[in-house]
Amino acid sequence: MHHRLSVIHSFDPRGAKVGGLETFIRDMIAFLPDDFSFLMIGVDALGDLEIGKVTTIEFRGRRFEFLPVLSYLDAHAREAATSIRQSLTFQFMQGLLTHLPAVRRKLKEKPTSVDLQRVEFAPLVKALGVPFVQMLHGEGAPPLKMDSLLKNYRFVHNVNERLAVMAADKFLCVNPIITERIRRTYPRQAHKIDTLSTWVDTKTFFPRPFPGDTTFRVAYAGRLDLFKSPPLMFKTMARLREKLGEGVEFHYMGTSDPHRFAEFKSIEAITTLHGFKSAAGVSEVLGNAHAAILTSEFEGMPFAVLEALGCGRPIGAIHLPQLESVVIEGLSGKLVLRSDSEDGMADRLSDAFVDLREAIRTGRLTPDGVATSIRDFTPERQLAKCYENHRQIQRRRFGSEALIAGTASQAL
Repeated sequence: MHHRLSVIHSFDPRGAKVGGLETFIRDMIAFLPDDFSFLMIGVDALGDLEIGKVTTIEFRGRRFEFLPVLSYLDAHAREAATSIRQSLTFQFMQGLLTHLPAVRRKLKEKPTSVDLQRVEFAPLVKALGVPFVQMLHGEGAPPLKMDSLLKNYRFVHNVNERLAVMAADKFLCVNPIITERIRRTYPRQAHKIDTLSTWVDTKTFFPRPFPGDTTFRVAYAGRLDLFKSPPLMFKTMARLREKLGEGVEFHYMGTSDPHRFAEFKSIEAITTLHGFKSAAGVSEVLGNAHAAILTSEFEGMPFAVLEALGCGRPIGAIHLPQLESVVIEGLSGKLVLRSDSEDGMADRLSDAFVDLREAIRTGRLTPDGVATSIRDFTPERQLAKCYENHRQIQRRRFGSEALIAGTASQAL
């Protein structure tokens, strides 16, 4: 039987945009099983495709169909929008509606189910009558600092979340804490609410020896959104430099501009800005570092953490409950409790890195030992659940005969 998996998201897998959702979709393509074909309805980030027209493209050795409904170059996506009309989500929705006949025609031409990474698109997919799996990667719009416009429009997210829970064939959350919250909020839908964690590609992110020189390098990959607390991250690195002297470096991988934060000035001289990096590029930078840092106020299950651990690099992080399963003191890193004092947290987190440096120096932390903390977080385990969800949904919705017919047409 042949299945088709479709993703609708404001994203171009070929582009330079980085983040957890982007890694999720890229890996979904890269690890696609042989009984699936893939359709991406997204944006053209390179400016080389005809909008509203399906093109077959190749990515990481996989060929798939791509229907862009908006041209949105990577340079426009580096920082958060300041108005609804500027937001990529709004413009992408406009693109979907403008090209709705092409979108409907493509989704209806053969049995398919959609994998959604944003609840905002759930009402449209429901209206089209296409079965879908909804993935919830975080808590949407908690009452905390963030660049995203969600902070001003929490009610919109909450309404869309409710609609998505009701309409989805399966509703998945990125960690058990969010899963329990969704089940409590929507008890009548609890039967279709489950957890699907993120993962790390251990063929790309694998343990290697720590660098042999005396410079201590700390890395971070991702956006510099306010909820990730960049000022705290930069203050921590500044305090670490005070404690260890000149032999400290900070390596940032991502397309955000750290200069917009005043705190960055104190560590600019010890920072290397790597810009966008492919998965292999991120792995290479991590391989030349000793540890990674995370200071976020909230997260789902960060790919950046799992990737660093996969490379055998311990994590120094501000405590989040979901990190407890992978950041284990004495094995893979240190978690520092959150407090009301940013300076106090920076001081304690820098102390944690001093301890990690000593544990690496004395051999108490080893790359292979660190990497054991993520052995359950592999794409073979996690993505297999994703694909199986779509198989079951398509069998229920379309029946085996339609899927077998799809196999025959695929072979022609």
